[in-house]
Amino acid sequence: MAQIVTNVQERIYQIKRWLGVNEAQEGEASLKMGEAAVMRNFKVTAGGALKKRGGSKNIAGLMSGYTVEVDTGTTDVLLTEEQESTAALTMYPNIEVDSVGGITLTGEPAEVTASNEDAYIGWYYRHSDGLVYKFTGVTT
Repeated sequence: MAQIVTNVQERIYQIKRWLGVNEAQEGEASLKMGEAAVMRNFKVTAGGALKKRGGSKNIAGLMSGYTVEVDTGTTDVLLTEEQESTAALTMYPNIEVDSVGGITLTGEPAEVTASNEDAYIGWYYRHSDGLVYKFTGVTT
């Protein structure tokens, strides 16, 4: 199973009046209370307050980078075959977290079989249960 990990230390400030976005192009980093360096998915009300637009989803560290950690403590058998293997699983070399916190498989996909599985150790597979697994090989 994968889980989202972030090292963002968020703080909440009370802003009496929204002053706008100050995207300093020359590296100027002095913001006044009520200014933002970057703003997405927000609107300013008639009274000058900042309000999140409808439809935005709440996730920790909005607009921050994420690292995906994979649980390596357990091994799950996803497929058992009694005869010679005929299974082919589509796997991806990387995983990322998308803008709404979902796990996305990325990179050029490959069809992994028992005959070529050694080349794909460490790749990722999305099972029919929706979970993402890291491939550790085929056992006989």
